[in-house]
Amino acid sequence: MAECQRCGSCCKVIPLSTAGMPPDYRKYLLQRGLKEDQGFILIPHECENLDEELKYDSAFEGHVKTGRYTCRIHDSPDRSLACRKFTGQKRIGPWRMYVPPNCAYNKKE
Repeated sequence: MAECQRCGSCCKVIPLSTAGMPPDYRKYLLQRGLKEDQGFILIPHECENLDEELKYDSAFEGHVKTGRYTCRIHDSPDRSLACRKFTGQKRIGPWRMYVPPNCAYNKKE
């Protein structure tokens, strides 16, 4: 099994399923500038528990962003059930999950 590459992609959007969504509503959301991927409308919303990792770079004489992220509540019981169960599956029980295209967990169904 692949390991999480900690890119933060799954924590930066709220996926809204288009299954059963009226076509006019879907069209309205897309006209408002939202993107669609894998049957989900992607609503930009970075999780409040997501922090970008920093590293010291002597060339800049300071810290620079790494593009990797940490979750402040990753090992906490406060972490949501959806987050705890997510390991790249497109389905978890009755839930259909959004798996970012660049996710290390991305598996073919």
